[in-house]
Amino acid sequence: MAGHDDILRKIKACLALAQSDNPNEAAAALSRAQELMEKYGVSHDDVAISDVNSNTADSSAGRVPPKHIVMLANMVARAFGVETVYRTYYHGDRWRARFEFYGIDASPKVAAYTYEVLERQLTKSRTAYIGSLNKRLKRSTKVRRGDMYASGWVRAVANKVTSHCTTEAEAKAIEAYEAKQFGDGLQTVTGRDLSTKARNHDYGALIDGLADGGKVDFRQGVSGENQKALGGGGGLS
Repeated sequence: MAGHDDILRKIKACLALAQSDNPNEAAAALSRAQELMEKYGVSHDDVAISDVNSNTADSSAGRVPPKHIVMLANMVARAFGVETVYRTYYHGDRWRARFEFYGIDASPKVAAYTYEVLERQLTKSRTAYIGSLNKRLKRSTKVRRGDMYASGWVRAVANKVTSHCTTEAEAKAIEAYEAKQFGDGLQTVTGRDLSTKARNHDYGALIDGLADGGKVDFRQGVSGENQKALGGGGGLS
C-alpha cells in the first residue's frame, strides 16, 4: 500500500501536469489528481503544506528574549523568505529556547544555520563590548548598553539584507502550515527592551554597535546547505 508521502508525490505530479499546454493532458491530469485526493482524503491544504519544511536553531536567550535577539531572528527570516516562532522549554535547572524557522524547500535549514552563526558572533561582540566598558559602571548600566550595542549591530547587518520575494503560492502554503501547527495560538514576540530606560550617555553604545555591525559581510542565497553566511567581522568558526 502506498505511503502518505508517495500519495502526495503522485498528486503533486498530476497537478504539475495539469498546467500542461495540451488541454486533454491537463484535464486528464487534473481529474486524476482529484480522484487521488478524494480517495485518500487529501485536501488542497495538505498538498500545499507538504512543500513546507521546518528547522530549529538553538538560542541562548532564555525564557524572555531581549529585543535584539528577536530582531536578529526576524532579519534572518526576512532574508530567506521564511517565518519564525520562538519556543521555550525547561530543561535541567533553567529555561532554554530555540527558534523554529519554517518555509519552502531548503530555506528553513539555511535560515537556522545562518541564525546560529550570527547569534554566536553577536554574543561574542556584545560580550567584548561590555568588557570594554568602565568597570565602575553598575551592572544594570552595562547590560543596558550591551543590549543597545547589540541592537545597533543587528540594524547595521539588516541594512545589507534584501527581502526574499515570497510567491502567492508559497505564502498560502506557509499560512496553511501555521493554521495546522499553531491554530490561533501563534503570538508575536517583541522581546524585552531596556532602551526605554536609556540615558544620553547610553546612545554611544548604539552607535558603536552600528559601526561594528557594518563590518559584517552578510551573504544571502540558498546555494548550499553549509554555505558561508558571513565574512569579515569574524567570519565562521
